[in-house]
Amino acid sequence: MPTPAMTSTEMLSTYQALSELTGSMLIAASQGEWDAVATLEARCRDHIGSLQQTGNVALSAGEQRAKVAIVRAILQNDARIRALAEPRLHELQERLSQTRQGQRGMKAYHAHRL
Repeated sequence: MPTPAMTSTEMLSTYQALSELTGSMLIAASQGEWDAVATLEARCRDHIGSLQQTGNVALSAGEQRAKVAIVRAILQNDARIRALAEPRLHELQERLSQTRQGQRGMKAYHAHRL
């Protein structure tokens, strides 16, 4: 159920905070600080939750343009973060695959010894 509507100023402020958090995530990702990225991502989820729970907020044309610009910045940051994370995710998938193969080999070895 929606919570009482935010004011337009509160909504834009929340979007701006979200944009700043994604900017910080991008910096952390570019430095390979994945724990910091995860921490910042949790804070982003809180802001997104607030936005999702609010009722409709009437925005003036200027406020609507500002919101669109902020959302575009958020999406650009997100795309850049994903581009940085993709090689890391691939590396982790490879390691998991190797670990699973090793575990299967150990199970087969132990089963054969018994």
